[in-house]
Amino acid sequence: MRHRRPRKGKRVLRCPQCNSDHLVYEGALIMGQVYHCLDCDYIGSFVIETDEAEPAPPLKTE
Repeated sequence: MRHRRPRKGKRVLRCPQCNSDHLVYEGALIMGQVYHCLDCDYIGSFVIETDEAEPAPPLKTE
């Protein structure tokens, strides 16, 4: 049996479009968990999970 290492620090969910941490859980539908970003109105199941101590990664600007 494998033991997982305990996580250090608090985990934060970030929006994949704007890197905001203002996400709310909308619910679990057929496709799984769905989150809503309050800053850019992204709605989807894909979010980025980071340590709280890590700064938000920079956005790509084109």
